Amino acid sequence: MKSNLGLKWSSVTALTLLTAAMNVFSATSNGAYVPTISVAKTTGTAGPYNPNWQPAMGDGLAQMMVTELGKLGNFRVLESVALEDLREERKLGESGEVAGSKAVTKGGFEAADYMLKTTITRFGAKKSSYGGGGVPVPVPFLGGSRSFSVDSSEHEVQIDWRVVDYQSREVVAQGRGVGKESGKGFHFGSWGGRGYSKSSEFMDSALGKATMKAIADISSQISGVKLTSSKRLLAQEERAEDVKNAKRAALNQLKQTPGEVLLVDGNDIVVSLGTANGFATGDKLVVYKTLKRTNKSGKEIVMNELYGEIELTAVGKAKSHARVKAGLKIEEGWTVADATVAVD
Repeated sequence: MKSNLGLKWSSVTALTLLTAAMNVFSATSNGAYVPTISVAKTTGTAGPYNPNWQPAMGDGLAQMMVTELGKLGNFRVLESVALEDLREERKLGESGEVAGSKAVTKGGFEAADYMLKTTITRFGAKKSSYGGGGVPVPVPFLGGSRSFSVDSSEHEVQIDWRVVDYQSREVVAQGRGVGKESGKGFHFGSWGGRGYSKSSEFMDSALGKATMKAIADISSQISGVKLTSSKRLLAQEERAEDVKNAKRAALNQLKQTPGEVLLVDGNDIVVSLGTANGFATGDKLVVYKTLKRTNKSGKEIVMNELYGEIELTAVGKAKSHARVKAGLKIEEGWTVADATVAVD
């Protein structure tokens, strides 16, 4: 089947977003976390590829990689090439053209765990003959305006790739995709500024087919990359754990204040501790019996002796009801506290 990159970018973007949504569903349905990945624009270090001369090529190859990654399943693919189009949709809500209840809101983007970076390191023929009857075009990396053609029978494309952890910048996987194809070359002058993705001549050429093979090779290699916990996810979990620990510490601090028995009504008692002191329904308190002794100097000494345990049944802000275990005879004025509090 012949590959065709003549699709409009909007169509490719829609397909990408649909694939990403399906990946998110598969990630949550089986309970396993599937890491997210974004695709950076392709750059080049080898001619005749030149991003200044043909800027659409970097976008075009990145779009192809987005499509290929979406077929895999070991990553959830995030749109990264058409971000401005996504922002334009959000602006419709911000400007009021879309009702606020229906608008795309800021802050809803999924964060990427990893980035796929691709670089063309070889793009052309092993044996080349330049010149011929092409229409002269500006070619910055050769200087001036000229036409040339690639007429070798064998063409080769090499694309280095690496998966980078966004949080740490660590390269966690890397490789090189290679594509070779024998056949006709193509005439660069015929591009005429139409853009890489819209050139059927390029896609039909040996060089175009070699490019597709290199991308397929990269996709095959990346399909074997199994990553679960990115540094971003680990950092997020650590922050969540820090918040949880801070809340726990603050709650324990609130519970350090002892209270007293305000009312005894059979097996139901009221104590002077509530939500303001960090307590909730079902929490248990220890009860201290108040003992009063007079020393030889005639001074009254008040002491607290551990007596038993009660459970809070209804908790208010400053007062709570508690249930008394059978056999305990608690009196008003006794001290109650959390088990972690040392009561003299």
